Amino acid sequence: MNICSKLYDIAGVDNLIITLPSNTLYLSGYSSTNCQIIITKNKSYFLTDMRYFLEATQKLGDKFEVVCQNLNSSQNLLDEGSVGFESEISYSQFVDLQKLVGDRKIMDISDKISSLRDIKSEEEIESIKKAQSITELAYSEALKIIKLGISEIELSAYIEYIMQKNGCEIAFDSIVAFGEHTASPHAHRSERTLKDGDFITMDIGAKYNGYCSDMTRTVGYGQISTYQADIYDKVLSAQTLALSGLKAGMQGKDGDKIARDYFAKCGLDQYFSHSLGHGVGIDIHEGVGLTPKEERILQENMIVTVEPGLYIDGKFGVRIEDMVQIKESSVNNLTNADKKLIIL
Repeated sequence: MNICSKLYDIAGVDNLIITLPSNTLYLSGYSSTNCQIIITKNKSYFLTDMRYFLEATQKLGDKFEVVCQNLNSSQNLLDEGSVGFESEISYSQFVDLQKLVGDRKIMDISDKISSLRDIKSEEEIESIKKAQSITELAYSEALKIIKLGISEIELSAYIEYIMQKNGCEIAFDSIVAFGEHTASPHAHRSERTLKDGDFITMDIGAKYNGYCSDMTRTVGYGQISTYQADIYDKVLSAQTLALSGLKAGMQGKDGDKIARDYFAKCGLDQYFSHSLGHGVGIDIHEGVGLTPKEERILQENMIVTVEPGLYIDGKFGVRIEDMVQIKESSVNNLTNADKKLIIL
């Protein structure tokens, strides 16, 4: 059974209209700037325009009927009965949807799509692994060019160049921060240049075949302090504990609690200012996360990040992030880059 048929079977409606880019990519494996999918009991339609029609037909012809047609004029493709849609669409899209479906009953099927996307297939995991391998290549190449006076902008540009050179897109804007900037978890890269004694945080990710990777490493440059090294060790210990405790069947909040409790025991929990991790897939943040309030259950073949961090305001911060595959009684770590404290 293909993924469109599977979604139709669980959605409980007569028609599905899918418009969000990440969902159309998930269902079709093809990406364009103008596409919508309509699924009925016996047909799956891929709507696009002349810019993509020929390519889409070549790539999707055996899975979809590719139609060069606007969604607003596609009443003829719908069966009688109810229509399922994604609640994340904009208000204007919702107004257009109502005009399209008329007096048909409409139902939100976002959770049905999410339930499918949360559990990754072998093919999806292979794409994520490929993206991760290129992320690690970019990281290893970046270590070779780090020198006194290099700027955050220059280093991040080089990392993204390596990813693109090796056949990937950028999963998100790279976070590259030096010194006191590392105390901000999502620091914006700047012209700040590298100095002796700085920590360097690199939160980077590639995208391959539409699927993202995500990794953070913190390294030192020159003469770092004993305090810096101790904070690094605490973050690494928190991550090690979390990695050893995560498994299918537990709530996401219980994963977060492992690292948070460790930091509390060390008297450092006030410096842990974000959740332990998030789901990864087509979107860099999707699905079940490792947050203090996440009650959803971790299931086999979900992909999540494990990224504890400590941030000392005005001084420095440390984050170490791996991406893992949830298994029945453990995790499969998809991240291979070394985590011992590197001093350049």
